[in-house]
Amino acid sequence: MAGAVKATKEQVAVAVSLVILWAIVMIFLLPFASKALQLHAAVAGAWIGNSEFADAAGLAAAQTYGGMAESSAGAIQGTSEQALATFTLMKVIGRDIWIGIWAFIFALIATLRWEVEETGAKPRPVEIWWRFPKFVLGFLVASALITFLSAGYSYADYKKLVEPNLVAPLKDLRSWAFIFCFLSIGLTTRLRDLAGIGSRPFVGFTVGVIVNVILGFWLSAVIFAEYWTYWTGLFAAAH
Repeated sequence: MAGAVKATKEQVAVAVSLVILWAIVMIFLLPFASKALQLHAAVAGAWIGNSEFADAAGLAAAQTYGGMAESSAGAIQGTSEQALATFTLMKVIGRDIWIGIWAFIFALIATLRWEVEETGAKPRPVEIWWRFPKFVLGFLVASALITFLSAGYSYADYKKLVEPNLVAPLKDLRSWAFIFCFLSIGLTTRLRDLAGIGSRPFVGFTVGVIVNVILGFWLSAVIFAEYWTYWTGLFAAAH
């Protein structure tokens, strides 16, 4: 998104810092809130997928609640696998791809309106392409490639052969890439500079967090609750 609107490095650092701050809070808040509400693991996974901001933090929260469900002696319905499945569908597949769509929309707004008003010059069409987040294309290519390679395997063979030999090493590579990415961000972030921006970014982001959590709960635990439990029940029965 920063590349789409030509945000400054300082603005990116502020955004990432706020995301990490609230992602850490949500690792603890969402699982214990779900436990207090006795949510089905599939419903809680979807809520976490709707509400968390970072993939790794959301995965940790979903796994935590899945473990709570499995160790509750039947007090909480569902399994860890169901929580992870609905979290992945909502966060990794759903919201992460939508980031690319919104980045494209904001690239159009930035180039065709904001910058035209500022400079008076119309942008070249290729400028939008340069700002388009290429990781979205990477998502699509990776998904198509893994689907093609695993199409001839049963679910049992996929878990036994494809996942440990192909998917797991790719996940490890992704984890290291994330570690180096956020380490680099941390090394270039100066807390003194962040403190000088005032409270408006924090307040604005926090309001967004509150709206996101409430709306995510309403969609996951009220509107689509039966869908999540039914869908994951079919998934478990099939595999």
